[in-house]
Amino acid sequence: TVSEVMQCKCAGRLLERLRSERAAGAAGAEARGGGLDKETAIVLTDENLLMPLLYSLPECVDNVNITMGYPLRQTLAYSFAERLLELQRRKKVRTTRSGEVRTVFYYSDAAGLLSHPYIGGACPGAEALLAELTRRQAAYVDSRRLAGDALLERIFTPCQGWRQLGGYLIEMLSAVASMPYAGEDRRERTEFLTVVADNLRRLVNSLDACGLGKEITDGVFSSLLRRVLQNVRIPFQGEPLAGVQVMGILETRNLDFENVVILSMNDDNFPGSRTVSSSFVPYNLRMAYGLPTPLHHEGVYAYYFYRLVQRARRVFMVYCSSSDEKSTGEPSRYIYQLLYESPHRGRIARRSI
Repeated sequence: TVSEVMQCKCAGRLLERLRSERAAGAAGAEARGGGLDKETAIVLTDENLLMPLLYSLPECVDNVNITMGYPLRQTLAYSFAERLLELQRRKKVRTTRSGEVRTVFYYSDAAGLLSHPYIGGACPGAEALLAELTRRQAAYVDSRRLAGDALLERIFTPCQGWRQLGGYLIEMLSAVASMPYAGEDRRERTEFLTVVADNLRRLVNSLDACGLGKEITDGVFSSLLRRVLQNVRIPFQGEPLAGVQVMGILETRNLDFENVVILSMNDDNFPGSRTVSSSFVPYNLRMAYGLPTPLHHEGVYAYYFYRLVQRARRVFMVYCSSSDEKSTGEPSRYIYQLLYESPHRGRIARRSI
């Protein structure tokens, strides 16, 4: 395919094709491999394609079981916490000519919070206040001008120290979660905010237990919180014995499927080099002390791949041919191995979409 998103569109077309073959009652292996129940799996080697894939599924797929988790960093709850952190990070304290000390907030941070879905739909005066800020076009806004109601007054309150910042974030997350909300995603919204608050409390308790309270600055605390939240995944609730299975490559271990669709089959993504990408330990030291090396990583992922396709009747492998700073656009080495080394070369077809 020519882009990452087109891989998901291609997966949707393949599911429609399998569904039509099953409905037509094709004979032989086509009929046995044409089901769209638990015998069909879509494997994502790049988990960032989960949401584009869900939007690309055809109407004929009425039941989907997702084994991987939903990244918290892609939720509105994470963006709300991120905006609160930026609001407090870029605030400034100014002294007027009369000697009065005032706290001012950066315009883009204040406007981002006022336009956030969690605030804009709950505070009646948020829209008018945002229009006023846009009309004034001031770089910094006095905190007293942002006190439209009780919630806004609590949001635009300055914090000093990481403990006060942590309590401020927990208070804001709890306040937004308890607000009346009539949308269809009320349960998901409350769950996401609760997950952010729970991880925030766990981080604060860990820092207190380590006795690092005097050594932690607001910037370090914000960086630690972002690192924690960006690695959190919220599990989906589904039925593993029904529906099309959507999973990552690690979740396919010891499972057999009739139809397999593997996305992001680029060589720098599958197998890639995740083992040593974030390590300063050189290759020679890894070999000397028995640490995982790129060869070990490639061997593990080769086992995952061949174990997955071993008993499958039909396998579709999709990769993006476009090259950029993150990818060379080359197909995975496993595709070349099937093309040139496997005994099934005559049964492999290549096409561009």
